[in-house]
Amino acid sequence: MLRWLPPNSGRRRKRLATATPVSLKLEPRADHGRHLQALRRQGRLPGIIYGHNVDPVTVLVDGRDFVRAFQRVGRNQLVDLQLGDEPVRKALIREVQRSPRDGDLLHVDFYQVNLTEKIESDVPIELEGEVEIVVKGEADLQRGLHEIKLECLPQDLPPVITVDVSNLKEVDDEIRVKDLKTPAGCEILDDPEDLVVKVAAHREEVEEAAPAPAAAEVPTVGETQAPTEGEGEAPAES
Repeated sequence: MLRWLPPNSGRRRKRLATATPVSLKLEPRADHGRHLQALRRQGRLPGIIYGHNVDPVTVLVDGRDFVRAFQRVGRNQLVDLQLGDEPVRKALIREVQRSPRDGDLLHVDFYQVNLTEKIESDVPIELEGEVEIVVKGEADLQRGLHEIKLECLPQDLPPVITVDVSNLKEVDDEIRVKDLKTPAGCEILDDPEDLVVKVAAHREEVEEAAPAPAAAEVPTVGETQAPTEGEGEAPAES
């Protein structure tokens, strides 16, 4: 079966954003739900391509090729989809379904984009730098948002938003959405007052004493209470 592997860090994807485009070869899938378990055992991952003014197409992709591609582009960088002899489709990996039991990959959704139309996408926030008083153990770094919603043309979508926290010096110093540098060609859709990160004072943890366990009443021989009628008895067979 196809095992789930999370994408690499945003820093790695940032370096690859300007490299050779990542491509995936797909094949059409006509069974619409039949024999999917057997296909997955063969290492083939079912999926679908959809988008604005795009007729949905069910497809299959080699599972190992998909994992390698997802490691490089994540959810917010374009991938080139090659379906047979059709022109290349530019798409984002929108959703990856996996088994809650064992993590096996089950299905992938590709969102085909129009390079002339703006899209909305959640971009992860990556913190860099150190806060001195946090490093010294004198305060905590409190995270607010872990990703931010951007609107822009698909090719302008950054792989990650990097936030430098080294300028935070004192307790209650903070960075909010309004303090972020907006990537070129993008608009931030989150509330400007939403918290990204904050230096917070240590919380004093007061441990409450656990209540003493009640003394167990251990019956002595001959003092055990007999079960009431029907209690502890096996149900009569009909």
